[in-house]
Amino acid sequence: MLLRNGLCRLGTIVLLLVSGCAASDVTPPPSGLTIAQATLTTPGSRPFHMKAVITERGDPTSKTEVEIFWAAPDKWRRTIQSQTEFSQTLVVNGDRVFEKDSDDYFPLWSRTLVTAMVDPKVVLDAYRPGDRLITKANGSAQESGTICFDAAAKMCIKSRYGLTESVGAAGHSVDFTDYRDFHGKRVARILTYHVDPGDSYTGQVTELKDLNEFDPSLFFIDQSIANSQPIRSVILPEEEIRKLALQPLEIIWPQVLDGLTTGQTSYYVSLDRSGQVAEVLPLKVTAERADGSARRQIMKWKFRPTLQDNSAVQAEGVLSFDFNTRAYGPPEPLPDPEARKLASTIVEPEFPPRTTAGTTYSFAIAVDEAGSVIEIIAGEGPHDLFAPCFRAIQKWRFNPLVRDGKPLPYRAQVVFRAP
Repeated sequence: MLLRNGLCRLGTIVLLLVSGCAASDVTPPPSGLTIAQATLTTPGSRPFHMKAVITERGDPTSKTEVEIFWAAPDKWRRTIQSQTEFSQTLVVNGDRVFEKDSDDYFPLWSRTLVTAMVDPKVVLDAYRPGDRLITKANGSAQESGTICFDAAAKMCIKSRYGLTESVGAAGHSVDFTDYRDFHGKRVARILTYHVDPGDSYTGQVTELKDLNEFDPSLFFIDQSIANSQPIRSVILPEEEIRKLALQPLEIIWPQVLDGLTTGQTSYYVSLDRSGQVAEVLPLKVTAERADGSARRQIMKWKFRPTLQDNSAVQAEGVLSFDFNTRAYGPPEPLPDPEARKLASTIVEPEFPPRTTAGTTYSFAIAVDEAGSVIEIIAGEGPHDLFAPCFRAIQKWRFNPLVRDGKPLPYRAQVVFRAP
């Protein structure tokens, strides 16, 4: 529910610590796209032991511990441990693979961060022309920590961690900072994955050292439990994702109260191996107040499973839409009596003492196809009545408007009148 809001957003078993691959038609990175973050997992690289902790912004209870023992591209072990999020034990030893997962879906944020810590390819491969790109290579980021958001350097900030680079790739938006040396390679010790405005995950590398000696049991895999079908993910072009849909990909757009009512919007969608939508990330959101309703509807969609080598894999990619927030529901706002008929919960305000009988205060509201209030705008009435009336309207609950068996959104006016 919004009174007002804004939007701002800064083969062989060579898995390379990522359970996925990109479709061949994904636009390749432009020539020269590089960041300082090194790849630690190429053949001939120095064996290493890494520890890291991932936390979610604003949630102190969220903590995911990552540990990697890497001896060679075909001999490594990774554990992801969390009490509340996704956990995994993955061991690669030659042509044997063992994987144990706490869930059948590997979240985008976790998969991207644990991979980018040792190889930025997962981020760079997802980059598309027009995505945010702030790097030392293109002159937008400096060793001093200065980051400029335009070519004329009229809008710059400075990071306290020195060189900070940012690749805003669709579904794989990551900032790399606090670079430190590891045998001549630069490795970011802090990586931040952006989910949407105000929501992010930060991975902090707490230990990175040589793996000089190791217990061979770390990489032992019992042939009887070897798993040749780990969770993998593929990036699909939009037309392929749409062909997999088991229902029309129609969003019933709510009727926002003001601002743009038509335009384009896009989301990054990730499907689990059964074809159920697991994550929806905003890419271009023109009608922000319709965003929550749109994402909730997309989360209910079902697709045919994506198969590779006769095995189901996670699938991800961009879905774009033309929106019209006047295409569904009544063309005009409903008057107060009609709004009250659709309300399932009505709470009247506690008017201040000595309020003149008959004094009114009104609100314009927008209700989506599920009956959720997505927006409230104050209308006319004495200033001192706003607070009690707003507290009351926030507690109202509504039913959708149903026509021909189809739930629809609507706008309405609610008027409070002092007794």
